[in-house]
Amino acid sequence: MVTSRDVQEIVSKLSSDKAKAREEGIKLLNMWLEGERSIGFCKFIGQNTAKLKPNEIPRSETWPFLIKLLTQCVSLEISTSKRRSSKLIFAKTLRIAIQRAEDTKFPGNMLPLSSVVKTLFGHILDVLNNVPSFQSEYGIILRHLLVVRDYRFHLRKNIYSGFLVFYMEKVETTLSENTQYSQKEEIFRSIVTLQSLLENPPGDFPDKLREDIVKGFVKIFSYIRDEGKVSRKLIECINTYLLKDGPNLSCQSLEIHNATQQFVFRCWLTTHDKGLKDALVLYARLQLNLVRGVIDGSFLVEQLLDVIYKELDESNLSIPGTSWSDGAKDDKFGTLSSSQHNMAELAALVLYRACANSSRETSNEKRAKRESTVARLKEALTKGKWLWNVAFCYLIRNYYTRLSKDLFIYWFEGICASFERILNDANVGHAYDGLLWTLRSLQELSSVELLSDARVEISLRSSFTSKEFDCGWQLIWSHLMHGLPTFSNVIPVVDAALALLGSIISNDLTSTCVVPHDVWDLRMFKVMPSV
Repeated sequence: MVTSRDVQEIVSKLSSDKAKAREEGIKLLNMWLEGERSIGFCKFIGQNTAKLKPNEIPRSETWPFLIKLLTQCVSLEISTSKRRSSKLIFAKTLRIAIQRAEDTKFPGNMLPLSSVVKTLFGHILDVLNNVPSFQSEYGIILRHLLVVRDYRFHLRKNIYSGFLVFYMEKVETTLSENTQYSQKEEIFRSIVTLQSLLENPPGDFPDKLREDIVKGFVKIFSYIRDEGKVSRKLIECINTYLLKDGPNLSCQSLEIHNATQQFVFRCWLTTHDKGLKDALVLYARLQLNLVRGVIDGSFLVEQLLDVIYKELDESNLSIPGTSWSDGAKDDKFGTLSSSQHNMAELAALVLYRACANSSRETSNEKRAKRESTVARLKEALTKGKWLWNVAFCYLIRNYYTRLSKDLFIYWFEGICASFERILNDANVGHAYDGLLWTLRSLQELSSVELLSDARVEISLRSSFTSKEFDCGWQLIWSHLMHGLPTFSNVIPVVDAALALLGSIISNDLTSTCVVPHDVWDLRMFKVMPSV
């Protein structure tokens, strides 16, 4: 059981002018912070801290007092150890004390370090710049404080800028050297802290700091060649910054892309690292959304089209950890994983940007590229490629109102012409991914108003008339009626087919809805619903 006398003994030793006594105080405090003894000690200090009134000078048996005293001990240790390495136990003890003070399982003030956190941030920056051996422990302390929103209010902008510049330069310098395994671990920890800084700024990024961050990423990626946890964390770091400050970057986001594009597109289709692939997908979406206007972003769209085409064509491949077909296993048939969902969102965005009319008259070359994308999508849909249909579902859902309706009619025409073959191929090969997602694409199309008087400027515009449009849905209905018995045991496909048939009826898309008698004899219609 800790007593006031025990705490005073620690304080007395830590306050001593003698280095040996301070070190004894550090070791004594460590004894109280470790193991079962820490419960009673932290409870005692926490309760005393909670009794402090606003603006009251912290007493000796409180967390603010102990933390301030520890920072003074660290500073004295550094100043008196010019001819030897500073003892790591000082930095470690400060880190443990801060973690114990912030541990919510102990009673006390919810923000126990508010009165000292401003000077604590300044102390951390000084130590980071001057004592390399303390950087690991102090990086943990910094990350711990940054996640507390109220503490960030006490972080001055010049100190915050100092942190960012320090870690940018540290990562760049270490990467430029011949890195051994231990150094790679050090780089990784530095990038983790850098990401925490970017994710938790005390306010807006000043223009000068924004310029330093962009230049820092450009320099850092000049050393990145291979994939690994360091490069993955760097991409995640950039994503964090683009999410936080992207709208304020203007053309500076393209400076970052110019530095990262070689790595991004080299690893995109070859990586087996699911985390890296997810980070690359998010990076592409962020950059594409930050580019102002279709014309300005045309080069990025073209880069992404190349990899998206290859991604969507890989429906029959199985790449461990990154394959789209991971979501098509028996227990998850028809369900997209979070990675597949994010990829589909990106694919839809890229296809939309490639198919959209620009605000000005476009050149013949750009018109041809747009028509090529429109035709490529139709060709994939007519072949029943399931990944293309997944992307098409998201394209309809997210961008239907922004594209010409005649484009969707043109794609619908292609599906109608090939629907019977898609259905037959699924039954013959017992591979229902393409059919399932074709049905879902048709359901998305059935829920929007396609017929209009709109016209587009491309030569691929559909010639469907209103009567032919009705016949298209009638053809879909007829083929599904005849096909239902053949896949009636494939529940996800049955559900999608019935949902589509219901949508055709509810949206009055065809004038005649005939159901053959043998369809009603299917087992699915004979089973009584459970109560």
